[in-house]
Amino acid sequence: MWSSTLPRQLPEIVTATTPSDYAAFAELVRAYIDWCRARYHDDTWFVETVFGHQSLDDELTRLAERYGPPQGKTVLATCEGVVCGAGAYRRLADGSCEMKRLFVDPAFQGQGIGRRLGEALLQAAKDDGFTLMRLDTANRLTEAIRLYTAMGFTECAPYCTYPSELMPYLIFMELPLS
Repeated sequence: MWSSTLPRQLPEIVTATTPSDYAAFAELVRAYIDWCRARYHDDTWFVETVFGHQSLDDELTRLAERYGPPQGKTVLATCEGVVCGAGAYRRLADGSCEMKRLFVDPAFQGQGIGRRLGEALLQAAKDDGFTLMRLDTANRLTEAIRLYTAMGFTECAPYCTYPSELMPYLIFMELPLS
């Protein structure tokens, strides 16, 4: 997918606006799914059940609608023209927003790109008038949990429903944006 021999530089963070931006986001979401399958190789049922519950196949065909204005925003990290990371947020029914699909290609992990994407999403959500950002993540995604905690997110009660067999594996977090 991406070459690990690309020079390392501070990536540019841009807002997705074009069909090609959302196509790049979709490619990263697919890479994220594969990465999750590898992380949960001994519990593949978990990954398949979560993404099935989230209707991911449908989501991938409607990324701009789900994570673009006015429902949300998608940001991409690019390094020398290569999309190396992405993330998004979407409006929830209660007026808060939810961070979704934050992922950095493994060849680019460990360089602070995930944090820069997360900070860009937080700022964009504030600029869009949101006062609370929520997220859910899986318990084995320890790097993500550390990042979210370092950014100020704290655990909270579940704000959405999943099948009961998934709940022991999920962590819900939130961050006031004031």
